[in-house]
Amino acid sequence: MTERTPPSLLPTDGQPAPCRILVVEDSPLNQMLVTAILAQAGHRADTAGNGLEAVMAAQAGGYDLILMDLSMPEMDGLTATRLLRDLPGPAGRVPVVAMTADTDEADRVRCQHAGMNDHVAKPVDRAQLLETVEKWLRASEWRASASPDMSSGFGLCASAAPAAAGEVLDREVLAQLAQDLDAELLTDVLRQFVEETRERVARIAGETDRTVLTREAHTLKSTAGTFGASTLCSAARALEMACRASLAEREEAEKGDGDGVADGSADTVERLRGEIPRLAGDAIAAYRAAGYPV
Repeated sequence: MTERTPPSLLPTDGQPAPCRILVVEDSPLNQMLVTAILAQAGHRADTAGNGLEAVMAAQAGGYDLILMDLSMPEMDGLTATRLLRDLPGPAGRVPVVAMTADTDEADRVRCQHAGMNDHVAKPVDRAQLLETVEKWLRASEWRASASPDMSSGFGLCASAAPAAAGEVLDREVLAQLAQDLDAELLTDVLRQFVEETRERVARIAGETDRTVLTREAHTLKSTAGTFGASTLCSAARALEMACRASLAEREEAEKGDGDGVADGSADTVERLRGEIPRLAGDAIAAYRAAGYPV
């Protein structure tokens, strides 16, 4: 793959004026949360549900920044960013910030090679999101041909402190959400989370396709972490990893003599598929016990 160099932006002094931002995210819940945070900061936020929609929206121009999820149906964020970088004129030089629950070195490199400028970790941290947004909006010139210093843009993302072992809910995450959002909006997004989670858990319980399960588990990991459902988030993360391992094992077996498909991760996948509905129920009950009307 050819490495694509993200555009270099020259920061200027002072706070940027309200800007137009495209939020590319397949989860309506994450769309709601991110756009609410951006609106509170005075920015206008539009949404796209996948990479293809993002490219189509960006072609029309007018965006100052794009926040891009990585794992989406139709077209993922990396593919979309590579296509965006091929657009002529300003549309091809708009800063793209990845929003991802995967922040290891390999993912950092993949984002850079696709042409992304920076990334923020999921679960979304309001302070980190706004700090990164403001950094890339403070720009007066673009130098698309220059080789930028990426050390600040792709440093390791700080993650929220983990909840104590065995805790169903992470109280610190919920306390931060209560600071970031007014009470009515917090209630709305928690209800949306519960509704979306019930639907996603039902799909996980009934799905056997490993690729689909990987995508569903990835999104559940992200949303559960955002709203402090600690044990559910951990189980979704484990399911995603088990599905990826299962897919890799099958691919390796199919390259062999074809006498069978070894899938040592199958038992783990099935166990987690059975546990996740119970853990989701535990999280919902814990929200109610904590006084949240979900």
